[in-house]
Amino acid sequence: MKTIIKSGLRIVGLIAVLGVINLTGCSEQEEASVTQEVESEVVIPVIFRVDPETNVSDNKAFADEFNQEYEGTYRIEVEWLTESAAGYRNKIKQWNVLDKMPAVVVDAGFDNDFYQVMVENDRLVDLRPYMEQSDFWLDAMNPDILRDSTEADGSVYLSPLGSSVYSYAGLIYNEELLRRAGYEKIPETWEEFLQCLDALKEEGITPLALHGSGSYWVPMLIGTAYMERTQEGRDFLSEDFPDSFQNQNMQDMLEMLKLLYQYSYEDAVEIDYEQAANRFLNDEVAIIANGYWMFDTMTDEMKEKMRFTYFPEGVLMNSPRMGAWAVSSGYDEDVIEGAVKVLEYRIASEQPDLDELLNGAADSTLEASYAEAVKAVRTVMPNYQMKWEQEIQNEFFTEYMPELLAGEIETEEFLQLMDERNAAIRQRK
Repeated sequence: MKTIIKSGLRIVGLIAVLGVINLTGCSEQEEASVTQEVESEVVIPVIFRVDPETNVSDNKAFADEFNQEYEGTYRIEVEWLTESAAGYRNKIKQWNVLDKMPAVVVDAGFDNDFYQVMVENDRLVDLRPYMEQSDFWLDAMNPDILRDSTEADGSVYLSPLGSSVYSYAGLIYNEELLRRAGYEKIPETWEEFLQCLDALKEEGITPLALHGSGSYWVPMLIGTAYMERTQEGRDFLSEDFPDSFQNQNMQDMLEMLKLLYQYSYEDAVEIDYEQAANRFLNDEVAIIANGYWMFDTMTDEMKEKMRFTYFPEGVLMNSPRMGAWAVSSGYDEDVIEGAVKVLEYRIASEQPDLDELLNGAADSTLEASYAEAVKAVRTVMPNYQMKWEQEIQNEFFTEYMPELLAGEIETEEFLQLMDERNAAIRQRK
């Protein structure tokens, strides 16, 4: 772990201790005044999520290491919240309304509309001055990531990890299950990928871990990766908040989604992401679309039988901003400075691990396969979740995607309804 020179506000109190010391064993007593220095740590309230399926939090080690590094100066005081990722993000919005935000806001960049509300209401601290005072923070930030996190006036409210290396999403697969179907790895083309899914199904193995509840983001990762096979699809996915979704690329993507659900379990549309991920981790399904962040939910044994690869035709998704942390402005300056130290420490602590990962010293075969895929990726696609209206992804998909997948409405009608909802959202804004 990289050592950081400690700095920041230290609260020191002088406490006079009056001791009554019996020196003679008789009635004579002597009062002594002893002065000693007692240090008081600045407490930084943080809420970290615990996965309800695995009872694991990928931030526990981070909190322990920070508290050890800054012992006597700062201390992260964690409230552990057992909640799904979607549920946790909904609670962030509730905390904002109730003015009960934690000092460090995890996943502050997940919803662009909500992020803009927080900025407009002065809920977040501008990190730029602290970055400029740091010996390493700005230098550790990838220029593209920093630019994507910088507002028009130069303010920076979001702190993603400095490198994009940990932000890729692709396919994670169970090597043992694939081998039972006659495959050593995920095939390179979409046609061969579908053939692999057929082979898994013939072996009685559920090929894909998909879900419906929420934003459908796991199947949508595969679907949008499918759009990347054409230049027109790449151009469309690069648009920020498109005016219309009625195009051939969207039609092809939705048809692929309907096909993909035939390779999942019967109740896939009814379950949420946590349930889908848990089935994958329990060896009940062969493949899931996900990213590096999922590795922290796996045991060492799991990591030895899992592999990571890009989507067919060499595509990976990357979105550092979505996992960015921020600092809430609703605290005293000493707590804000401590919260900023948490973000700075997060940047510093990634560098040694990053160097090891890229230099071939990965902790597991899963991480080694991740590094190989990142180095070999041919196309990096943007994250649709940051480019489409949140209401489309959450409310519209929840309402109409089950009907589309059940064949109750056609693709063209779905896209027409999608455009109508999109227009209504724009009008309200």
